[in-house]
Amino acid sequence: MDKWRFERCKKVLKDYPNAQREIEKLEESIRVPYRETDNNSGIKGSGKQPDAMFDTLWTIESCKALNQIKRNKQAVDELLAECGNDAETIIRELYIRRFPRYKMQGLVEKRLISCGRSKAFDLRDKFFEELDKLL
Repeated sequence: MDKWRFERCKKVLKDYPNAQREIEKLEESIRVPYRETDNNSGIKGSGKQPDAMFDTLWTIESCKALNQIKRNKQAVDELLAECGNDAETIIRELYIRRFPRYKMQGLVEKRLISCGRSKAFDLRDKFFEELDKLL
């Protein structure tokens, strides 16, 4: 696997714990946008009101950043549900956890995973390849 693909997968996994919060924050900023106060608010206008609800829904559905975060979160959710306990432990400890306590060798020595070091790296690489396909 190319280095940039591997790094992209690592970044997606690092962002995974905060994904739901980011989604909610982006949706909130779309629903309630910042509007500057209008000095000319007393002047009569055309009286035409835009359809705000349709525009909001359309913006939420077409927001590229929001859709990317949702797609990344869904891909990681699916793969974590499908992979075995050892692979899930490796991914959660080394890449998702904010402050990892162990490296790969530590996971093997403390018997948190039931396989050797080389098999653990194979499980990690397989997970990253599947994640890369989904991304």
